[in-house]
Amino acid sequence: MSIRLDDLARVLDRSGPIPLYHQLKQWFSSRILSGELAPGEQLPDEFELCARLGISRGVVRQAMTELEYAGMISRQRGRGTFVSIPKTAEGLISGLRGLADDATMRGQKIDSKVLLLRETPAGETVARKLQLDPGDMVLELERVRSLDGEPHVLVVTYLPALLVPGLVKEDFSGTTSLYRALRENYGLSIVSGVRRVEVAAAGARQARLLEVKRGSPLLVLRSVGYTTGARPLDYFVAYHRGDLTAFEVELNAPVGTASRFERVPAARDGSSW
Repeated sequence: MSIRLDDLARVLDRSGPIPLYHQLKQWFSSRILSGELAPGEQLPDEFELCARLGISRGVVRQAMTELEYAGMISRQRGRGTFVSIPKTAEGLISGLRGLADDATMRGQKIDSKVLLLRETPAGETVARKLQLDPGDMVLELERVRSLDGEPHVLVVTYLPALLVPGLVKEDFSGTTSLYRALRENYGLSIVSGVRRVEVAAAGARQARLLEVKRGSPLLVLRSVGYTTGARPLDYFVAYHRGDLTAFEVELNAPVGTASRFERVPAARDGSSW
């Protein structure tokens, strides 16, 4: 779409009670929400808006800042201002299906690039999460996973090698799902989990693999998944692009009781992450 700034200039009410920055914000907001301005479309820069609309730079900056806070636009240093690309919402607590199954349900195309697949002795952290002894063998799988052709998450997963004999020979590139392989080949499913999300800045390697700038925000998801019998099945650390990811938590009040606050249980391995 070619942004019709002449139309915007005609509808701005310079003598009314509504501030100009709010009118500018609402004009862009309505067109983003209606789809007239498509995700990824570049907006005019501040100088062009000032010149074409006859308004001050302060008015433009306030409108753009509020649109950015609302998540409708993103401003990229050295490139310009763009309509935000909708973030992929993932279940933080209840989404135990795995990214491949979730993507299929949303109609997205997933692709995985395997960076590492091996059996290796567990270090202290991995052993503690999987309730193993340090030095016990684990399967380590590192992948870059893309959604609709764009790198989305860098994830390294660990599983007890004794539970998954022969899994190291599988090919987890392309659309192959680890959780589906566990279900179909080993009769193992994730039935519960403990997850923690942190914010971090992308290091050099993460930035290169996820195709973002070094220092870009990442959402780091750490998870221990349990199979039947409360036995740890996998431990993973996933570095999600902050510009493409949002986590959702589904909350339900206890049936037949008044709402109440409950203490979040500690991680089952007794650690504080």
